[in-house]
Amino acid sequence: MGLGPFKSIRSLYLVRIRWRSTSSAGFTLIEVMIALAVFSVVAMALTKNASLAVTQTARMQDQLLAHTVAQNVLNDLLSSGRRDKAFEGPSRQQSEVRMASRSWQVQVRLRPTDDADIKRVRVSVRDDQYFDEELAVLTGFVGRQ
Repeated sequence: MGLGPFKSIRSLYLVRIRWRSTSSAGFTLIEVMIALAVFSVVAMALTKNASLAVTQTARMQDQLLAHTVAQNVLNDLLSSGRRDKAFEGPSRQQSEVRMASRSWQVQVRLRPTDDADIKRVRVSVRDDQYFDEELAVLTGFVGRQ
C-alpha cells in the first residue's frame, strides 16, 4: 500500500490529528450566525427601551410645565383681587397662556360648594398642539373676601 510522503500509518495518523486540531481553533459559520442573532435581539431590546425613555422624559417635561402653568393660574386667582369676580362671572373661563416659548390652553371651572361663600376651582391645562389631552389638573377653593 502506498502512503505517499508518509513513512508509516502512525505518521499519517499524527498529521491527521494535527490538521483537525488546527482547523477547530476558530468559530464555525453557524456559531458566528447564532452569536449575531443573539446580539441583534439584545440590541433591538435596548434600542426600544432607550426610545421609550426619551418619549417618557419628553412627556414628563410637558406635564411639569403644564403643572407650573396651572399653579400660576390658581395662585393668580387666589392672590389677586379677582376673588369676588369669581362669584359673579361665568363658571367656565378659557384662556391661553404663554410659558417656556409655548402656548397652553387653560380652562378654569368654578363650581359651588355647600358653603355659599366658597367655590371649588378646577384648573386644567392642555398643550396647544395636543388639545384633546389634559396634561395637568389642579383643584383649589376660593372664598369671598
